[in-house]
Amino acid sequence: MLDPMPRLAWARGYWVALAAVSVVTLVIGALESRAHIAGLAMLYVVAVLASAAFAGRRAAVAASIAAFLAYNWFFVEPLHTFQVGDPEEWFALVLFLVTAAITGQLASQLRDRAREAALRAAETVHLYEERERLRERATEAEVLRRADELKTALLGAVSHDLRTPLASIIASAGSLRQPDVEWTAIERAAFLEDIEGEARRLERIVANLLDLSRMESGTLRPERGWYDIAALVDDVIGRLRGPAAGHAVHVSVGDDLPPVPLDYVEIDQVLSNLIENALRHTPAGTHVWIRAAREGEALAVTVADDGPGIDPASRERLFDPFVRGGDRRGAPRGAGLGLAIARGLVEAHGGRISAAERPGGGTLIRFTLPLAEPVAETAAAQ
Repeated sequence: MLDPMPRLAWARGYWVALAAVSVVTLVIGALESRAHIAGLAMLYVVAVLASAAFAGRRAAVAASIAAFLAYNWFFVEPLHTFQVGDPEEWFALVLFLVTAAITGQLASQLRDRAREAALRAAETVHLYEERERLRERATEAEVLRRADELKTALLGAVSHDLRTPLASIIASAGSLRQPDVEWTAIERAAFLEDIEGEARRLERIVANLLDLSRMESGTLRPERGWYDIAALVDDVIGRLRGPAAGHAVHVSVGDDLPPVPLDYVEIDQVLSNLIENALRHTPAGTHVWIRAAREGEALAVTVADDGPGIDPASRERLFDPFVRGGDRRGAPRGAGLGLAIARGLVEAHGGRISAAERPGGGTLIRFTLPLAEPVAETAAAQ
């Protein structure tokens, strides 16, 4: 069965052509009755253009023929016949018909091109929207992939880093509970010291995980107070006395340092992570240097060692979460959280942190903190 829609479109085009020619004929007739104006026949070109613009090529051809016949019937002597008395009128009529046909053809082509341009524009918009949807899906897929990688890395880090201190605590506690063994006071103190040390290690791991969660959620906000950096360094060194056994630890704090605006717990965590990282990645007998000094309007703290140093291939991603920056011996250890947490906490204070090779061998990690409290926080406190 044939689709009636094309027939309806053709019929509508022809009716548009006839209506346009009829309107122009009435206008020319009204003007002719008032005054003789030369060139009124060119008004039929307007009817042809309108037909081409609204109904297409066939309507333009129909309007050209209808305009030719209407002009001949109503305005060429002898009137109301299709006869032409003057040969010059034939030439004028044929020229008018050709002009109207060409004009209608051009207008129809312009209409078709405008329609094609509109279709291309709509297709371009559709392609752009589709590309944006694909980009959003790709971004979501990348986020899910990274989240899955982080989850896998987190599970690996937790299973490894928590298992070791837990096993040590269980072993020491089990030894103390043996009923058939009489431990000396020194031996009992050693077991208790091991339990306390491993418990503190667990505490630092959990603190790192909590800090990482706060950084990922954007809720990390330092609660600053004015503190003596020398006292903070002493607290950290005292707490890490056990892991530091077998290392020569050197501390140098400038005498001209004023109180520093910082979150004591967070910067304590930074120093603990950096020093513990240096102790973990260096063999017994090596040196670790902790230095704090004033540099302009900032506090500069460095933690250096004379160990094997950092593998250059790992240095660029050293502060990324779950990246274990192995030393040059190729033995990465730890969860890969300590330096990432240190960077997040330092940057939350408005400072900077970096890693470099120590002159003479080893690793040097340096961070800075502003000595002036941020203006926004000062205003908020007031």
